[in-house]
Amino acid sequence: MEKRVTGICFALLLAGMLYAVFAAFLFRNHMNTRAGDEAVAVWDAQMTLSQDGNVYSYRRILPQEDLNDKVIIYNTVHMYLEVFIDGNKVYELMRDEAAPTKTTGFCWNVISLVKEDAGKEIVFQVTPAYDDVKPKGTFFYGMYHAVEHEILAERFFRLVSAVAIALAGLVMLIYGFFVVKKGQDSETIMQFAIFALMLGTWSICETQVLDWIFPCNIAIVVVSHLMLMAMPIPFMIFLSHMYHSEEKRLCALCCYVNCAVMAVRIALQVTGISDLRETLLLTHIYLLLFVMVIVVMTVREIRECSFTGQVRINSICIMVILVSTLLELGIYRFGNKSTPLGSIGFLFYIIVMGILNVRRARILMEQARENALYRKLAYTDELTGLANRTAFREDLDKRMAQDKVSGAEKILPTVVFMFDLNDLNKCNDTFGHDYGDQYIQMAAVALKKLFAEEGKCYRIGGDEFCAWAPYTSLDVIEEKLRILEQDIQKNNDKGFVVNVSISAGDAIYEEGVDGGGLYSTMKRADTMMYEKKQEYKRRIGKL
Repeated sequence: MEKRVTGICFALLLAGMLYAVFAAFLFRNHMNTRAGDEAVAVWDAQMTLSQDGNVYSYRRILPQEDLNDKVIIYNTVHMYLEVFIDGNKVYELMRDEAAPTKTTGFCWNVISLVKEDAGKEIVFQVTPAYDDVKPKGTFFYGMYHAVEHEILAERFFRLVSAVAIALAGLVMLIYGFFVVKKGQDSETIMQFAIFALMLGTWSICETQVLDWIFPCNIAIVVVSHLMLMAMPIPFMIFLSHMYHSEEKRLCALCCYVNCAVMAVRIALQVTGISDLRETLLLTHIYLLLFVMVIVVMTVREIRECSFTGQVRINSICIMVILVSTLLELGIYRFGNKSTPLGSIGFLFYIIVMGILNVRRARILMEQARENALYRKLAYTDELTGLANRTAFREDLDKRMAQDKVSGAEKILPTVVFMFDLNDLNKCNDTFGHDYGDQYIQMAAVALKKLFAEEGKCYRIGGDEFCAWAPYTSLDVIEEKLRILEQDIQKNNDKGFVVNVSISAGDAIYEEGVDGGGLYSTMKRADTMMYEKKQEYKRRIGKL
């Protein structure tokens, strides 16, 4: 489910991003002003408001002072704007008639003033692009750089917390991709990292700092909506991995509904039927469903697995987010002041859960390394480094795996070799076990080299070795045994306390003969090897 939902989500995000780029380059708002924006500053003025239908007019008399290099800056969100001084239009913000979007996006409108404007009436006529949008009455007046400083300083902490969230997500994403091995733990960290990146990106867009840098850029609006729509999916998948509940249907249903909402909203935007702002209610309804599902999953987890571990920490962090968000809304509602408390709450949650998941991933990685070491020890011969008898039996069984369709053994053409070291006991008795171990090691090196490119060799007893390889022809078998004999002779030429000698037998799997599969083939090879060993003893005895 996770891969399918993630794929759908990213496909929709890609479609939305492509539309954002398309909108940014092709759909332009008209911004006509009689002067450049060389001078700007900050001034929060009280203006007289009147309304005629859906047109809001803000007016006041400009100060009797030198207005050269002074500006009025007014922030519009989904608004059309016309500015008049003494009845003459000096500024206009309207959407391109050819554009399928109704909105002008987020825009900082800079009205440049001149000395002759002193004492004249200035009128801001604001027309909302959507019926449910109301204009704000905050204006900034003064020198441009002073205004710029005020605007950016006001949003500084919110921007820092938003960037910190995005950076935390990026760090976790890099850690999950390059450090944590593939598996559920990697998926958990990656999904949480993607959620943090999306949340950080959305928060950065909402600070309106980007709108100051790129005024009236529709792409910022589209990206903001896309992030808000998509971020519940990785968070839901993250929770499904973190919680122990095996019930996945509720999570899957929630994710598919989210994808459906994204698809509908993007399709309506691209076709020009409804803007993303007009269909925002769909995402708000889904987010309510999303919160309810999280509550249900958390309650179920507490009931089934008790209030311990990650569930407790996750619940505490969610409470911190709720409290910080409510405080931010309360301060904004009653104090008319924006604060970054909500972003700080989310940042706290992301850092705590990020550290928790990274620590858990590290523990599991260490356990995995230990398990891999134990498995290697269990399947590896300590003296030679070759696979041991246990590994041999497992590999042979895998090669004889039953065909699930026909039920018949499905064994590819295979040749089995059996090897036995000659005079190993004599070496041990005469020169000691240290030399006997060297004898075994020299033989193992030659055998491992022989089957390095295809097949595999095992030490299945004190002086017994077994190997298998894909069967191609008798000539190949004879060539392998000839190469083995040459390698052994090279070792003997270097000198050792005894001559190293290996008796070898081989057999090719025959379906009509080997009723016991490759184990029957192994017995035939062992019989041949025993005959070769007896022949070696008779020859040595004669000498």
